[in-house]
Amino acid sequence: MFPRYKHFEQLVKLVIHLRGESPLVTCKIDAYPDDDPEHTFTNTKLLIDYALVCKAEELVVRAANIRYDIPMFDVPLNLISQHLKTLHLERVNLDHSDLKFSGCPVLEDLSIQLCSIRAGEISSMSLKHLSITNICYLRHDVRIRICAPGLISLQLDDFEGLTPCLENMPLLETAYVGLGDGCYDFCRDGQADCNYPYCGCHFYPVNNGVLLGGLSNVVKLELIAVPKMFIDKWDLEGCPIFCKLRTLLLNEWFTTIGLVCILQHSPLLEMLTLRLGNTESLTGEMGVQEMIRKSFVCAHLKVVNIECKEVDEGIHKILKILRIGGILRDHICIKTPAP
Repeated sequence: MFPRYKHFEQLVKLVIHLRGESPLVTCKIDAYPDDDPEHTFTNTKLLIDYALVCKAEELVVRAANIRYDIPMFDVPLNLISQHLKTLHLERVNLDHSDLKFSGCPVLEDLSIQLCSIRAGEISSMSLKHLSITNICYLRHDVRIRICAPGLISLQLDDFEGLTPCLENMPLLETAYVGLGDGCYDFCRDGQADCNYPYCGCHFYPVNNGVLLGGLSNVVKLELIAVPKMFIDKWDLEGCPIFCKLRTLLLNEWFTTIGLVCILQHSPLLEMLTLRLGNTESLTGEMGVQEMIRKSFVCAHLKVVNIECKEVDEGIHKILKILRIGGILRDHICIKTPAP
């Protein structure tokens, strides 16, 4: 009796033989747990190459059903296709893969979930939509650079490691960035310059930002972070002009100085949502009045939604800042939990 991997090997060869090289529109491949005894996924890799030969426009490669005691799909990918437009990778080890995608000149949609990424750069001149979500493991010693000048939408959320460095994205319309507890961009002693050599505070570029510069052309932005993160606060020291930003959602990571800075640098902002679990970062901060003395008028801001536990000292500080910026109280909606 043949072992299961032999049956799978025969099935792969039979499919390739019977189909020939007829064109494919969509190809979805689930990495088989018993592909081969060494878990090198030889036959799965053969199917990927076959899909590209058949000019597949959409390729899905995932190992969602693999047992946790077996390595995730681990095959170096160096995709070359003149036809591939959509690529979805799930539970794939990309540590040894080329993610520059220069061999895929029409790739537009890239989704990466539950993957490990060690590449120094993710780049594509044709990419329009990029999603890196659902517990991806990024590098903790070097920042991955994302270079996609044609990007229209970006979702970067729920990853572990250093926040990727975003290069200029002049066409970006929507972006969601979530920096959770797995993000390494915080300081162990809270001073942003500690004595721990491998602390995230030592990997911030001295002269260049990480996130906000690449997001400066976005139209709609959601920026969520746990309060301990320093990355947003560091970037605000050299805050760019958000020349197209019209809709903005923030949670409680920002300080009052940070809020003033963002409002001063968002001349076209129309809608602001503040989702506040607590307002500790908004109280007792020095230097706010000095910043407010600068020119500060939110000429287009007509809707402000504040979601909070209660109207406390921090909320009153926000209301004062908005009032100085010319925002009428009638344009501000405060939502608190029902008693």
